[in-house]
Amino acid sequence: MAGQLAYVNKTVSGGSDTVLTVTGINSDHIYLLVLKLIQTQNNNETINMRVTKGGSVQSDSEYDRAYKVLSSLNSFGDGSYVNGTGGRIMENVDDANGGGQGIFYLYNFNSSSENSIWTNQNVCTVSNQTAGVVGGGVHTVQSASDGISIYGSSGGTFISGASAILYRVV
Repeated sequence: MAGQLAYVNKTVSGGSDTVLTVTGINSDHIYLLVLKLIQTQNNNETINMRVTKGGSVQSDSEYDRAYKVLSSLNSFGDGSYVNGTGGRIMENVDDANGGGQGIFYLYNFNSSSENSIWTNQNVCTVSNQTAGVVGGGVHTVQSASDGISIYGSSGGTFISGASAILYRVV
């Protein structure tokens, strides 16, 4: 039956991780990445994403992104960039206010002849607002990616229980 999810892999922070990496993409299916309790010990830290290839994190300047921010402060904003060293996926997360949660659909990740593409929807809470982001990004290198790595822009340590869970859409 189409539209089901098959568990692939997960990583859960033990409270001392500065990077969360989950791998296991090995087919041409669409994959779903679920991020839960994404918080670091740093207040209002921005969270970024990079792809992995052969288990190695790709920190090149090949990440493009476009997005819309939906803020509880009655504001909306559009943004985009090209040639970043990672894809910004959560604008701010606060360690005392629930952090961030998100879902990401991953396309073409197993392809050696296409760019790895993702769409995202997430919500983050900080001290003065709740903000959602919808958008997408691309790693503009045409080679197979096997996973995702997330990290804070300030190198913050993820709280215990912060999770990245990977599913295959079947």
